[in-house]
Amino acid sequence: MRGTDPLEFLSRHREIIFRILGIVAVLLVIFLIIRAIAMRMGGWSAAFARVRRELAITAHAFASPVRAWLRYRRSLRVLVHGLRAPATWRDAERALAAARQAAGPDGPRPYAALVDGGTVTVLLAGDGVGPPDIDPWWVADDDAPDHWSIDRGDLPPVVPLPDQEPPVLVAIGELGGWCAFLDVAVGPPLVCVDGERRGATALHQSVAAQLDVRLPEGTVVVAEGVHRAFDGAPIRTAYRSAARLGPAAGLAPFLVSAELPAPVPPELVAPPAPFPPLRVLLLGEGRGYARTLLSDRTGQVGVVGTPLVVEGTALSRAIARVLASIPPVLPPDPAGDANPSARIFAERDDEGLEEDSEAVPAAPPVALAPGPPIPEREDEAEEEAVAAPVADEDETQVAVPSARPRQP
Repeated sequence: MRGTDPLEFLSRHREIIFRILGIVAVLLVIFLIIRAIAMRMGGWSAAFARVRRELAITAHAFASPVRAWLRYRRSLRVLVHGLRAPATWRDAERALAAARQAAGPDGPRPYAALVDGGTVTVLLAGDGVGPPDIDPWWVADDDAPDHWSIDRGDLPPVVPLPDQEPPVLVAIGELGGWCAFLDVAVGPPLVCVDGERRGATALHQSVAAQLDVRLPEGTVVVAEGVHRAFDGAPIRTAYRSAARLGPAAGLAPFLVSAELPAPVPPELVAPPAPFPPLRVLLLGEGRGYARTLLSDRTGQVGVVGTPLVVEGTALSRAIARVLASIPPVLPPDPAGDANPSARIFAERDDEGLEEDSEAVPAAPPVALAPGPPIPEREDEAEEEAVAAPVADEDETQVAVPSARPRQP
């Protein structure tokens, strides 16, 4: 190396030297640019925090669809498994009626139920709701005092309901592996489904389908605009038809609509009555006294004014799969019994059943209480006992059938 001419060495390795110098220059320019950006962000610490935050956001954006799909599949599996069994609906009804009786006439009012494999949790609303002091009710350690739990095996088979409308439950989603049910027979007669348009429409149609299969035939009137596959009657005609029905088997009729009649009837905005003659399931914002189900863009469904927030993304698909298996609301006992207000929710335990049998015992035959008679008009002497509502002069009388499919 001592005998090597420096100029000859540089000339011989000129390409390599220039390449190394070019790489160093580029790295120096990149470092200066990064340093300038970091200084504008507030220093190296702030720059590193910003980079970490952006990387986390990017990872969340790529992983969010996968997590949403897994959450949807898990919710669908829970709902189909729970709602397919009639015992799930019966136990939820029995738990609500039993909690209503345990709370007393002046106590809090149960409005929802969460059901899993072995426990039912009833949610109550009211002033100063405390833990229950009646066995077999209890409150879990991680639950609020207004969440009363009971083992499904401890539910009473017969629960009296003195002077109260029986529960009418509809599924609104799932919460941590529990099927969530809402009692639409308590509270204001106007139930509104609002929020993100796509999710609210799916929730509204799912609840309407459940009401149609659970309530007695002919007590659910569906107006136009609820579903594109069902041609309902105009809202004013549908409202008049539903208002003329009257209670059937102790259950108020339901009007399912996408809008309120114009002008709004005074009885729909009046204070809630103990036994309203008509209940309305409305898509959109209501008026007056109303209970609101709010659906957001992530698929979560919340009951406004309560702590109940459930996952409702898979509700419509689950209802479509189990619609034929949903049991009807059990009507009250026939008039003339010793306790006419008692409501049978389950049959007595049959000790002779095999342990491996999974069949659910059917409810005992119960006679339906006839609705109030409808006076005939002179111009309807030759028509049926229950006629279509009288429309305005600019409206045409349209028969309003139920959305329930006809049995072959």
